[in-house]
Amino acid sequence: MSNAHAKQAPPPNTAGVLSARICAVTLVLYGAYYARSMIVPIVTAVVLYLVLRPLVRHAQRLGVPPALGAIGTMVGLLVLLSLGTFLVLQPAKETIAEAPRHVAVVKEKLSTITDKLKAVDRAAEDLTEPSDEAVAEEMEEEKPVPVEIKQPNWTNNLSYLSGTGNVVSFLTICGAMLYFLLATGDNLLRSIVRALPNMTARRRLVEVLQNVQEGLGSYLAQVTTINACLGLSVGIALWILGMPSPVLWGVMAFAFNFIPLVGAIAGACIIFVVALVNFEPTYYAFVVTGTFLALTSLEGQFLTPAILGRSMSMSPVLVFVSIVVWGWMWGVVGVFLSVPILIAARMTCESYDGLAPLATILGAADPAPATTSATVRSPEPDVDEPSQVVRIDQPATEAAPAS
Repeated sequence: MSNAHAKQAPPPNTAGVLSARICAVTLVLYGAYYARSMIVPIVTAVVLYLVLRPLVRHAQRLGVPPALGAIGTMVGLLVLLSLGTFLVLQPAKETIAEAPRHVAVVKEKLSTITDKLKAVDRAAEDLTEPSDEAVAEEMEEEKPVPVEIKQPNWTNNLSYLSGTGNVVSFLTICGAMLYFLLATGDNLLRSIVRALPNMTARRRLVEVLQNVQEGLGSYLAQVTTINACLGLSVGIALWILGMPSPVLWGVMAFAFNFIPLVGAIAGACIIFVVALVNFEPTYYAFVVTGTFLALTSLEGQFLTPAILGRSMSMSPVLVFVSIVVWGWMWGVVGVFLSVPILIAARMTCESYDGLAPLATILGAADPAPATTSATVRSPEPDVDEPSQVVRIDQPATEAAPAS
């Protein structure tokens, strides 16, 4: 009896394990925040690599070397970005320059509502006779307040140069990383797979890489196409309604739609303010804004679910929390990367049994039943490397580690 108790393993310290995991996650998040100037361009390059990798693979099937295909893909991306910047730069500068005037016009057009509120306040004040102290305070408040206008100094210029330097550093690191991933990324993945000690670990890593690459890459490509169609529809609709700079608002709808929930609301607020300034009947601003919201609602409620299906559906609460967390850590770029990071985390959790509950929380579907035969292929094996294809028809013959 004593021997049985002696051989019985002690119960696991669940609280200690949970605390250790929370500490590990906290340290990872702190490291990601502290090293954001280096990590953000790398993560952005990885996301772009997943979107652009099919183009390089297609060019490679046509006989184009990977390095040349990577250069051509990046040149095409640069041309598209330059064209989009050229189309929206001047309207965006004019809109930003006229922002103070827009605010004044909005206040004037909404003055009818404020006048009614002021009338209510005056009626309430008339009901009570003001005391001498209140009159004295009013006279003090009505005294002119001196205004001091400060000229820009060298510290403001230094701050601006620092921001410009950050942008240049981001573009340099992201561009170089993207090129090397497109040109030699598959070779790196093959080397990582070969370095693993046993077939089980290799198979699991290949499954994770394939799930993340194919799933996230397909998702981003489809979402980019959907957002492009939405931007085109918004631009045409606002052009028909007489909205100034319709190209700017189409590009804005395309970019903001990468941010679920928050993007449509922010875009609607901006369009409402601009429409309220440019159109004399106040109600017409609601017509323009309603048209924008109708198009985004059709896209979000019908088009995107029909194309992506329920496999990519996620809880709005988790999406919003992801946007807030990554936006706080990495700024505007983090807001755009929040959903791809959430999807990649879910796909990674789906490949490990221990993380299955977390994958379910993140929106994963019920796992499919296991098959007795599977073919595992490492990422993009060459034709002359047949050893990269592993056929698994029965359990591995490797000895299991002793418990």
